[in-house]
Amino acid sequence: VPDAAIQYRVLTGADISVSKVFIAHINNKYVRKGDIDVSKLFTLEDVTKSVKEIQPTINNELRKQRTMLKGSLPVIDIGEHCEDPYACDFMGHCRAHIPQISVFSLKGRGAKAYDLYRQGIVHLKDIPEDLLSPNQRIQVEATLKHKEFINPDSIRDFLKSIWYPTCFLDFETLSSPIPLWDGIRPWQQVPFQYSLHILEKEGKELKHCEYLALPTVDPRRELIEKLLSEIPDSACILHYTAFEKSVLNDLSEWFPRYKKKIDRLINQCIDLSTPFRNRSVYLWQMDGSYSIKSVLPAIASDLNYDSMEISDGVAAAIAYFRMCESDDPREIAGIRRALLGYCGLDTMAMVRILKELKRLI
Repeated sequence: VPDAAIQYRVLTGADISVSKVFIAHINNKYVRKGDIDVSKLFTLEDVTKSVKEIQPTINNELRKQRTMLKGSLPVIDIGEHCEDPYACDFMGHCRAHIPQISVFSLKGRGAKAYDLYRQGIVHLKDIPEDLLSPNQRIQVEATLKHKEFINPDSIRDFLKSIWYPTCFLDFETLSSPIPLWDGIRPWQQVPFQYSLHILEKEGKELKHCEYLALPTVDPRRELIEKLLSEIPDSACILHYTAFEKSVLNDLSEWFPRYKKKIDRLINQCIDLSTPFRNRSVYLWQMDGSYSIKSVLPAIASDLNYDSMEISDGVAAAIAYFRMCESDDPREIAGIRRALLGYCGLDTMAMVRILKELKRLI
């Protein structure tokens, strides 16, 4: 609305009459069926009244901005305004006095970084313990003392919930504001790739299956049919965080004929991030995060994503779109290799993490 109000101010200031002001945004409830229905894809919202009401505010702000531009560099300390509503491009400049490890390294609920900063507390060692949540205390103590927190009983209980055959599953997905295929909502995550490692029993050779869709084709049916043919019916399915379950839920809705099989897989899913999320295992190198990108180098330093051409899910989706646009066979082959390598490392990382959890107890 403020953006629309500024446009209204510019146009009316140029003696152009504006009768109505609308904001057009994506209708996230729209589901594609056949050709895109633009009238349903977008929602038009009349904001004329709101825009007119805040015109005095816009004029006052313009006066303040002109005064500011005539003056010297304003002396304004860092605060929530650095990140709300958007991260400021000058954060690196204004935070030059903040050490790399500081109150801004704190993760999770509990003490808030800016509250501590306004009290003159910058270093982790200076935070009063009673201000920290239990998880934050673990993070601070582990970071300052390079300490590991291991709860063998909790890890043991978690490992008891896992059975053989054990499958390690990871999806890569794409999303688009304009649904690419039927049955999809704007920005809905659509899987185009998976990696699946299968361990039938302890000590048995690890088996690897994978899928990567051909460029531009709707990958969903081929992907789920191949996946269902490869996962043993009684398998324990390990994934990292809840994302894989959400993808399986969407596949269950898209393909009712496979709903029973997919729902059974969902019920057999176990989140491998659980012991890290609940701090049964916390290593100081994790820096307050339990993401697989933080856990893997902390728990298995010989495996990491640093040398990968593609090193995160966003980059994977961008690479897939680039592959769809390319007509160079060598480029397409190179992207496919990079995508398969990245997704394969995600599930190999889970294999290694499970192994290290067993070693810890």
